[in-house]
Amino acid sequence: MARAPEIADFAAKLGLLLDRLNWSRAQLAQRAGVDKSVAQRWVGGQVQPGEASLVALTKAVAAALPDFARPDWRLPLEAFAARFAPHRSAATEPAAALFPRLAASAPPIENAAARYGGFWLVLHASVQTPEQPRVVGYLAGIAPRGGTLWMEVEGSVQGTWRGAGPCFALHRLLYLTLEESGQGDSMAFAVLTGVLQGRAMVLDGVGSSAASSLRGPAVATRMVALRLADEAAPPWREEALRHLVRQNAAGLGAMLPETVAARFRHGPFAAPRAMVLAVNAEGSLACDAEEIAQGLAPEGEAALAAARRICGL
Repeated sequence: MARAPEIADFAAKLGLLLDRLNWSRAQLAQRAGVDKSVAQRWVGGQVQPGEASLVALTKAVAAALPDFARPDWRLPLEAFAARFAPHRSAATEPAAALFPRLAASAPPIENAAARYGGFWLVLHASVQTPEQPRVVGYLAGIAPRGGTLWMEVEGSVQGTWRGAGPCFALHRLLYLTLEESGQGDSMAFAVLTGVLQGRAMVLDGVGSSAASSLRGPAVATRMVALRLADEAAPPWREEALRHLVRQNAAGLGAMLPETVAARFRHGPFAAPRAMVLAVNAEGSLACDAEEIAQGLAPEGEAALAAARRICGL
C-alpha cells in the first residue's frame, strides 16, 4: 500500500472536520471506505491514512464541503481551524481564550492527561425522564487537543446525543463543559471528584443539563465515570457503544453493585425539588490505579468490573 506524506496535526484536523460535518466515527469509516477500527485509530492519532485512503477521505469531505481540497491538509492547524472548524462553536476558540483564569490555574496538559486521559463509561440518572429515573450511561474519550484536555461523549437513551468540550483539572476536581455536536442547542456541565496524582480510575460528582429539551427544567444528577481503557479511542469503541445502547433501554442499575446503585436512588434533582445536591470527597467513589491495585477501593473495583460487563468487554 502506497504511503501518503505525513500530515502535521492530522488527528486534530480530522476531529475539526468531524465536528463541522457532524459525522460519527462510524459515518467516517463508511464514507472513507475503511473498517471502523481504522477510523478509530485515525481519530485517536495512532495512525494516518495511506495514499488510497487519504484520496477517498478527501473526496468524501469535499463532497460535503465543496471548498475542501487535498492541499488543505497541509495548512497549519490554526489556519485549518479558521477555515473548517464548526461555525459558532466553542470548538473554534482555544479553551485558554474562553476560560483564561481556569487555564492559567490548571496543571500542565501532560499532567492532566496522565491523570484523566482515556476512555470512560459515564453513569448518571436519566435527566430525560426525571419522573421515572433510571441509571443510564454514555461513552467518553478524554485526550489532549490543541493544548487543552478535551472530552468527546456519545450515547443514546431517547435519541443519540453527542457532545464535546474542554476539561479543566483543578486540584482534585475535574470540570467539564460539553456542547452538543449536532444541532448545538443544548449543553451539559459536570464537576467530578478525581485524584491529585496517579491515573484516575473512578470519578464521582454531579452533572447538570436540561431535562427532555430546552423547554425542560434545569436538572442535576449524581454522576460517576469509570475508566474502560487508557486510550481515548480504543478499536472496540463502536461495539461497546452498541452494547451500551441496548443496556440503556432497561437501565443499568441492576447491573451495578448495590453500594454504587444506591448512590443514584434519589434520581435527578430539579430546582423546585431540592436546593443542594452535594457529593462529599470523603464519601466519594473516586480512586486511582494504585488504590485499586492495593485493594484500598473495593467499591471502585467492583464498579469498574460492572462497567466492563455493561459494555460487553
